This record gives sequence, C-alpha cells and structure tokens, in this order.
Amino acid sequence: MAVGYRAILRFDSAVDAVEVAENQVRDWLRDKLRAKAADIVWDRPGRYGFGRRAELLVVHAEHEASGRRRLYRLIETNAAGRWIVSLYASSLTARGENQQSIVVEVDLSGVERETALAKVAPPRIVRSILNTVKASDGAVPLTGTAATIRSGQASEVIRAITDPDRTASVVVAVSPARDLDDAWREMVSNLTTQSVGVTAAYAVFADAAEELDEALPESHRARQGEVRTYLPRVDLTDPKDSIRHKWLSLPTLTRSLEGRSVAEPLQRRHGEVARRRFVEAEPPADIRRTIEVLRRAETAVDRAAKVEARVAEAQPRRSKPRKSAEWAVTALRGEGTSVPATPLASLWIERISNSVKRWLGLDDPALEQLDALDDFIASKVAEVGIAEEQLNEAAEREEELRSEGSHLRRELEDRDLDLAIAQEQQIHDQRELTILRQRIAASQSPQDAYVEPDEDGWDAPSSVEELIGRLLPGDEAHSISERVIFTGDLDTALEVDRRDATGRYAAAFWQQARTLHDYAIARSNGFRGGVHTYLTDDRANGVKCPPGQHAAKESETVLNNSKWRQERVLPVPLDVEPDGELLMEAHFKPTWRDSFAPRMYYWDDVARSGKVYVGYIGRHLTNTQT
Repeated sequence: MAVGYRAILRFDSAVDAVEVAENQVRDWLRDKLRAKAADIVWDRPGRYGFGRRAELLVVHAEHEASGRRRLYRLIETNAAGRWIVSLYASSLTARGENQQSIVVEVDLSGVERETALAKVAPPRIVRSILNTVKASDGAVPLTGTAATIRSGQASEVIRAITDPDRTASVVVAVSPARDLDDAWREMVSNLTTQSVGVTAAYAVFADAAEELDEALPESHRARQGEVRTYLPRVDLTDPKDSIRHKWLSLPTLTRSLEGRSVAEPLQRRHGEVARRRFVEAEPPADIRRTIEVLRRAETAVDRAAKVEARVAEAQPRRSKPRKSAEWAVTALRGEGTSVPATPLASLWIERISNSVKRWLGLDDPALEQLDALDDFIASKVAEVGIAEEQLNEAAEREEELRSEGSHLRRELEDRDLDLAIAQEQQIHDQRELTILRQRIAASQSPQDAYVEPDEDGWDAPSSVEELIGRLLPGDEAHSISERVIFTGDLDTALEVDRRDATGRYAAAFWQQARTLHDYAIARSNGFRGGVHTYLTDDRANGVKCPPGQHAAKESETVLNNSKWRQERVLPVPLDVEPDGELLMEAHFKPTWRDSFAPRMYYWDDVARSGKVYVGYIGRHLTNTQT
C-alpha cells in the first residue's frame, strides 16, 4: 500500500470524535452504495462486506482510564484500483482534558508512493466532516472552502501563519483588485480542492491587502494577485526562512483558469505538494500513539477474521454417522466386552475418528493417538501465541523505523533548505563577480567598479512552472524568451516541482537558462565558440553556471541504444527542423545527485536564429545509471 493522502482533524472537547467518525462512515457508505440505513450495520469489531466491491474493517481499542479509539477502514475495488480509506478516531482523556481527533488516510494498493500522491484526492468524507463539525489544526480552523478575509481581519491570517502547533500548510491568496474579490475567493476555493484537510486557505480581499502587508516583514509578504503557501514553523524574524514558502504567480494562475475554475492539472500539482509534505512529515506524538494502538488491535481483528474465514473454507463436510465405527467402538469398549454402543456414543466416536485422521494424517488410528492429537493442538495454540508476540514486536519495530524515517526526512529537509540558501547566495555572488569583471575591464580605476544590483525580474523563480512561464514567448513575456525558448513537455517538467519543496532545482535551471541567454548575447557580440567554451573562457562576459553542470554530448553507450537515443529526440519549431524534432545531446545538470536527478536538454541554434531551444526539463533520462 502507498499512502497518497493524510489529514489530521482536531475537535473541541465537547465533540465526540468516535461518534462523528462512525456516523460519517455510515452516511458515506449509505450514499456510496445507495443503500438503506438498515443495510449499513455493524455492532462489534470485525470485517463486514457491503456488496461485491466494498468491505469495512472495524477495530476497537478501549481503555477505561484514557478513553476510546476506533479504526474504520473502507476497502473499495473499482476500475481505477483498490482504494483503502482509513479513519483513526480517538476520544481520550489526558491531563484532565478531552482530546478529540480523527486521522484520515487514503492508500492506493499496488502502486508506489509517487503514483499514489499523483492519483489520490481528498475523500469526500473529509469535506463532509469539515462541513458538519468545527475542526482545527493547532489553533488554525480547517474548512472545506477558502475563508474570506476583509478589512480589519488580517490578524486571523497572521495567527494562522505564526501558529507554532499547526501541521497543515496555510494558503494565502491576496485579491488583485476590489472588483475581482468574489471571483478571487471562488478561484482560491477551487484551487485548493485537492488539498482540503491539509491546508487552511484564506482569500484576502483587496481592502485587507495593505493591512496584511504591514503585519508581515517584506520577506514573508504575500503579493497581490499571487498565492503563497506557508509551511509550518514560520520564522518571521529570519529573511532566509522565506525561501520555504512558495508562490503561485498570477500568470501561472491566469494560464490555468477556465472561467472562475482552475484547471485540474494545476489543482492536482498544487494539492500534491501539500499532501506530500503531510504524508512524509512525522505526525504529532498523540496521533502516532493512536495509530500505533489501533494498528496493533487491527492485527488481532484481522487475524481472527482471516482464521474464521479460512477455517470455514477448509472445514470438511459433516457426514452422517456410520452404523458402526469399528475401531473406536472396540477401543472404547475394550476387547471382549459386551458394552452396547449408543447412537450418541457412535456420533462422538465418528467425530473423534475424523479429527484424528484429518490432523494426524492417519488412515487407521488407535486409541493412544488421541494423546498425539492433544499434543498437536497444544503445539498449535502455543505457535499462535508466539506468533502474536512476534507480530506485536514487529509492529513496535515498524513504528520505530517509521519514526526514524520521519526524523531523517526532517533532517534532509533542513539540509535542503541550507543548500537552497547557499545556492541563492552563490547566484548572487556570481552576478556581482560578473559585473565587477565587466567594470574592471572597462576602467583603469578599480574604484569605479561599482556593482549594480540585479534588474527586477531576474531573481530566481520559486518553481519550475514559473521558470517555464518565463521561457515562453508572448505579449507579456520575460525578456529572456527573446533568446531562450522552452519547447518541451510541460507535464514532464512540472514533475520536478513535486519533488522539490525548496525550489533549488528551479533556481539551478534558471541560472543555466541565464547562462544560455548571455551566451547568445556574447555570440551576437562576436564571441566564437560553443556553450562549454563560453563557460570556461574568462574573456567572455556574462552570467555563467559552473562548467561541471554542463555536458556538451551524450556518451556513445547512450547514442548506440536506439530506445535511449529516441528519448533525446526532442521538439523544436518547424522553421528550425522541418520534422519538428531533432536529437539534443547537450544538457545541464544540477551539481547534487539523487535518484531523480533532473536534467535540462537544449538545442543551440544561435548561429542561425540567435536563439537556444530548451526541449526538455525533467527527471534523468535513461542511461546505464538509471
């Protein structure tokens, strides 16, 4: 199984989370199966079948002092796969306070986590719960649609952003204009459809924009017309922290709008980022404990249900007692006795005979072999007891490994952030160094080598989606698209965003795109040589990425493999190649390595048209190492 969705919903102490979960599951099943209320019934732990495609597992974990825990797991099979929706409900008493929570998980059986994250959407039961009961994450209210923020209400957004106890993301979308407020709210609710339960969304009306700006430092502000997602543990005092909290730009939103609705691909991409973080993050301690307790209880319930089903399936048909069971009658009477065999005695003899034959595999059993049957049963009972102990130990070990994995992922996220900050600084330093060289080359006096700031619009994009938007020509196109144009597949490129929470790949590809841009300018100013020569020639002025990030050709091994070679035949405009595609060998790569290892392939057409065409951004194409 692969978890593609997880939400943690907490309730006021007056709410009974177990009762909410059970009622919601009943209503959900009744609606899904179009059944009567009387048909959706269970009265104890176990497995319950509802039709041919739906099965419900019910698990109880009671503790007189601490309270109740319940697991309701619906397993549904349809044309899209085997879907498993689990509700872990807890109604507990701790430190004199009631703790009410429901955890909702969705698994897609038989696929990897990446596939599950891409395919799974929030189940309807989550929105139903949020529309029925007030739920929160920390002190942040969770709702099924975006909350409206008007003038005088900006403090609600600030409290949500800075809440130290929240685990959900906070999505803040500031309306671009007063006359667009209502449409903007509808758009934000539509955008966050795929992240209901794991985000708290706020549609900030235009009359509250200034108030929100004044309450946030410049580094953490949400600009008008854009959507910014704030991850947990926001540090408003640290400008570097702002790099974690990404934007969706207005051009990106505009390209995906269909009326007031956001196209499903953008909904899914936006929601998947939030779901991924929630699935991979370590749950709070009390939630981990609830899940652990219920999973252990589930093992016993599931085992009992399977044993019952297997025994029922393997149980031999009961035959009518034979008129005589010679071996047993003789054994019970003793040789030479005249004790009559009653019908009841014959029945018992027949059943005992069948049991000995079945479990000991004997065709002609004797009386003393009843002891062997007793030993056999005792042995199997002991084996079951040991198996239960081993399963419990395995469950404890699994939870330990799960916790350890979550801790390691947290450390990796922190290191990714450090790397992204370092990379941002490197790009800034590279720009200053380039301008210094230009000034020094143009002046005999080093004091005249003033370092001018980078022009607006040349900062690194926060996502590959924003990067590609800059590389597409149009009426409001970025000036880089005059020299560097993206011709590849958008969906393939956007997979990078789903793997990169900090935007470090987007920043690296932007530096490499700027390298191509300045290379094209250098060629128009008389530079002679290709991209790799430009990277290694100190006399060529312009933005440059490290030469180690560039490969001018593919290996012979790749080119001699027809399938691998074909992967690198990528699209270009028809005026560049009449077939609309050609082999691109030259590519850029980030300096770090992982199993995903994205690449950017390009075609250098500067000598003919003055342009460079980027035909591919995405995961590492196939070679001997992938």
